Amino acid sequence: MSNTNIKTTGIPVPAEGTPEFEKMNRMAKRAIPLVLIIFIFGILEQQAFGMIFVNIGQQLGTPELASLITSLPGIALGIVCVIYGSLGDFVSLKKMTLLGTIVFAVGSAIGFLLGPVSIWAVVAARMLQSIGGQVAGSVFLVLVSKYISQKERVVYYGIFVAVFRFSAALGVVAAGYVTKIDWRWMFAIPMISVIFLPALSKNLPDEHAKGAKIDGWGFTLIGAFAGAITMFFTDMNMLWTVATVVTLVAFIVYINKAEDPIITPAFLKNPAFVATMVVIFVGYFFSYTLNAGVNAIGLEVFGIDSAQVSNLLVWSILLAAVLGFVCGPVIKKIGRSAAIIMALSAMGLGLIAIAFAIPYGKYAALAAAPCIYYFGTSFFYSPIVDTATLTVSPEESGRVLGINDLVQAITGSVGVAVFGQLMSKGAMSGGSIAGVEAGAASTYANVFLVGGVIVLAALVIFIVTKKMIYSRSRKDDE
Repeated sequence: MSNTNIKTTGIPVPAEGTPEFEKMNRMAKRAIPLVLIIFIFGILEQQAFGMIFVNIGQQLGTPELASLITSLPGIALGIVCVIYGSLGDFVSLKKMTLLGTIVFAVGSAIGFLLGPVSIWAVVAARMLQSIGGQVAGSVFLVLVSKYISQKERVVYYGIFVAVFRFSAALGVVAAGYVTKIDWRWMFAIPMISVIFLPALSKNLPDEHAKGAKIDGWGFTLIGAFAGAITMFFTDMNMLWTVATVVTLVAFIVYINKAEDPIITPAFLKNPAFVATMVVIFVGYFFSYTLNAGVNAIGLEVFGIDSAQVSNLLVWSILLAAVLGFVCGPVIKKIGRSAAIIMALSAMGLGLIAIAFAIPYGKYAALAAAPCIYYFGTSFFYSPIVDTATLTVSPEESGRVLGINDLVQAITGSVGVAVFGQLMSKGAMSGGSIAGVEAGAASTYANVFLVGGVIVLAALVIFIVTKKMIYSRSRKDDE
């Protein structure tokens, strides 16, 4: 491995094969199923409320504020992603998980009890759910990156993707039908998480880095930048433009002056790490837009309701979930590089296929074509995350996972803001090479075509940089 000059700090990780590693490996494998259950609840809530926030706003008499139910928790999620992943290198995973689970349950209780009273209670509840629930996802990834053997990691990452997709599918179905019952019962489900606290306390590692100082200023600045850039693409104005530039400059100046910043300048000077993050940013740019776009096609092109759309779309998400359980062995067989190329190809072509499928009806466009995109996502997450963690030392993998989560949250939010505006304004409605009529069908077809080209651009970037990425990784094995 080439010297990346990144300072090694954090909780020491036992070498594979040692008795210490085997002990931590056994503890991690007992804790992972419980952590995943809490993670499932978090994704379920995110997906469900992401589709019904308009209904909630109308019911509470504040439709103009309804989008805050999704946008503000989304910003909070992006900020805490990098914080939790980074904290996993320094603080007790047990304390992180217990505190996060309690916050998750408290947010759920607030939403259940006070949600019907005020939309601000719903927003506050969803923000607490996002902040608390994300701990489970971050802790899972840190456990796998540190205490699961290198040969088994892609399998666990694949399970993580599968669980995410099953949870998303459940959320999509729930979102389609929850308006027919009292939506506040969605808040009640995650309160079950508290029953896992004793088992988690027993099996999660309770180690922390001795003498390590938590970089509060670094977390604050990177969180402020994440929030500013997300708000800029949500509500483009001079205030958020200035805030984005100021927070970015402040963060860069800070990490170059601070004695021990959470993200050192060496991270940004590590070409393998930077290239991998660029591929992730471009590759996931359309990730938050797909479900909303498919739903809009169903409503405005085919004249069906959201429940019918969810019944069609859910099968492609379930396909991705099933594939998530088998992608690990496939990736081990063909290698990370080949898996990433296959995944990005399918994701890009899948978006383009949705555009060309619109003239052939709702089953082709809303059920069949999305399967191609979701097939690709099943084989993208595991190898690209594994590649990212290999560009740094094991002690720094938590920070890389946190940055990865932050990049995914920001790029998805930016993408849905950009494409959402194009769809709402009826842009590119004059016609399309997809063969659809002018109007709404043309707008959505062209949006998906542009999205597909962007994802294929990530494929090109990876092909051009992959030799450099793997030559500088801890293990030169593609």
